[in-house]
Amino acid sequence: MLGALLAAGLAAPSARADASAEDKAGARAAAERGGAEFKAAHYKEALDLFLRAESLIHAPTHVLMIARTQAALGDIVVAKESYLKITREDLASAAPPAFKRAHADAEKELKDLEPRIPSIQILVKGATAPQKLVVVMDDKPVPAALVGISRPVNAGVHVFKATADGFAAPEQSITVKESEAATLTLDLQPAAKIADGSTGGALDPAHPGPRDQATPLPTTSSSARYAGLGMMGVGVAGLVVGGVFTGLFASKRGEANAAFDKCGVGCVGAPADAVRALDNDANGKGTIGVIGIAAGGALAIGGTILFVLNRPKAPPAPTAARVEPWIGAGSAGVSGAF
Repeated sequence: MLGALLAAGLAAPSARADASAEDKAGARAAAERGGAEFKAAHYKEALDLFLRAESLIHAPTHVLMIARTQAALGDIVVAKESYLKITREDLASAAPPAFKRAHADAEKELKDLEPRIPSIQILVKGATAPQKLVVVMDDKPVPAALVGISRPVNAGVHVFKATADGFAAPEQSITVKESEAATLTLDLQPAAKIADGSTGGALDPAHPGPRDQATPLPTTSSSARYAGLGMMGVGVAGLVVGGVFTGLFASKRGEANAAFDKCGVGCVGAPADAVRALDNDANGKGTIGVIGIAAGGALAIGGTILFVLNRPKAPPAPTAARVEPWIGAGSAGVSGAF
């Protein structure tokens, strides 16, 4: 395939009339490198090289490899257009055999590709004849003529939002698979309602509206208290582990001392090795004990502080109604606050 592509690039009758020998050599080199990158599944690098070769000399073989690479990258909508470019090109009867094979391969691969392309239909509701409606897909405006009808898209996650004069729709995402025909409805709401978050959660469950004003808002972070409890638990576990290994250290140190006393000063050989082994074992357990106690204590103290500082506080009590009678010179009444 690569050899045919290179040969066709040299004999391309559709090459630019002013193509120089350097252009032809450059196209051949770019196509050759592109073929190697494609074979190695380095599709981004391969696409760049095939596009460079095509920019120097047009050849159906170049475009065929561009289409195949685009499809391998998952950009099947654009790949379809590249395949169509080949199938719609009229080849002369004297065209190189490689060009004719590229044309036949493009027709076959296009038939296999088309059923894989998914589609999305975007519907907009919530406002009657909205003015200056703009629908955005993946940060790119959707042509007004495509709103309300199915349009081909690549498989994957797509993000939509819509705005109009005085209206907006919360951002929504949808995941489409190959061959799937999906529908997404964007619900326009007054822009002020979207801005203050008072959508009641119906439009975007991930961004619920404000709480009922009769429900007091929490005054502390419960997550911080949970983190504090977690730190306290880990700290206590660290203290326990440190205490256990400290006890083991004392026991093993006693064994080492007893072995040394039995061996005596200046002993060598196996008894001396046994004393050293007991010393190393005791030192290791002592190190673990110190680390466990130090880290456990720090975590326990930090968790306690975090837990205490984030304890729940009672919401301020509402002001109660108050009525007081009063009597003055020649007059009387009541006063109060509500």
